[in-house]
Amino acid sequence: MLVAAATSACSPSLPAIARAAITNGADDDADPGVVALLQGSTLVCTATLIAPRLLLTAAHCVSGDAMPDAYFGSVPGDGGPRVAIAAVRRHPAFDAATLHDDVAMALLAEAAPAGATPWPTPATPIAAGASLRLVGFGRTAAGDTSAPRKRAGTTTVATVSADELTFAPSPSQTCEGDSGGPAFATLEGVEAIVGVTSSGDAACTTLARDMRVDVFADTFVAPWVAATADGAAGAGDRCWYAENCAAGAGECAAALDDATLSFCAPPCDGGCPGGLACLADSDGRRLCRHSPPSPGAAGARCGDDGDCNGTHCVARTSGEPTVCAQSCFTDLPGFCGGELECAAIAGGNGAAACFAKPRGGCAFAGATDGDAGALVAIAALLIALARRRRAPRLAISQVRQYVTW
Repeated sequence: MLVAAATSACSPSLPAIARAAITNGADDDADPGVVALLQGSTLVCTATLIAPRLLLTAAHCVSGDAMPDAYFGSVPGDGGPRVAIAAVRRHPAFDAATLHDDVAMALLAEAAPAGATPWPTPATPIAAGASLRLVGFGRTAAGDTSAPRKRAGTTTVATVSADELTFAPSPSQTCEGDSGGPAFATLEGVEAIVGVTSSGDAACTTLARDMRVDVFADTFVAPWVAATADGAAGAGDRCWYAENCAAGAGECAAALDDATLSFCAPPCDGGCPGGLACLADSDGRRLCRHSPPSPGAAGARCGDDGDCNGTHCVARTSGEPTVCAQSCFTDLPGFCGGELECAAIAGGNGAAACFAKPRGGCAFAGATDGDAGALVAIAALLIALARRRRAPRLAISQVRQYVTW
């Protein structure tokens, strides 16, 4: 995937980089766990299966609103299985301008097709000079216009830094469309994924750069692999599909204040576990749920952006608790609506977010059962207004990267 970094007069200058197909490679009809990420019939990136429902890829491959599908096969368009992506988790420190921490995971809406075996993601570091096997769906050279297909090639590690590795440009190198794809190495007799393709030179001849998987294996990859496994979620825990909830933890039900969030919700019979309340949804179904704001929803307490569901973890003034809040526009009166107002964030250099209006010192964080209905209404109004006009991210960069395939 080729990216030209377009800059404005006030943006920093960036080197020309190619977001990585495999050059000088061979057609690959094996490696069923290496998939193409497709938007319709268009190749976006490559990704690798690391758990029955989880893909590892580059953060820049899934940084937009529209999520691609995962194609399992060798030649996109041949009728092979396609699986929708249900959710993504980008590294919280990912920087789209520099491509630092350019790793992400994508959760499949259903288990991968039979035969697609996940690769291990070891925490063992790789050394310069090690042999690599590269796999991807990208181009064979810059300017190649042939249809995407899976290819594989080999190379060696050239340099290893704190969280990246580069590899020699021959015999094979990544190119446009290989972004997010794997670099495999054999460690203690087992082939494992040790790199995730991030970028390279635009000509696909001199430089290629991967994120080191070992650096992210324990702190970023392993926790979400564990959280998204069958039976991993208990009552009140975040869930992504029905089987994700453990036996006795209830069903995976949408949150009352954010339909894009779901939690394991047991029936109210016999009372609810600590932290949950017996609440009815719009259909009158009563389950043990989180009182709004639900964890990750607008208004919920948070530690960083990773705790929030598509919003930002910010404080209105220095010293106040940080909460999940939608960015807003102070020049648009009524944008936040209801009991919320658009106000500048602490240390935000003029950026603003939707915060609860002060009410005698009470904040929109935590709720009693009696407040639940009112808070649900407030949150629903906020979501509806946000969908009418999507606000930009709080940390707005003047750099825009344009992707062509």
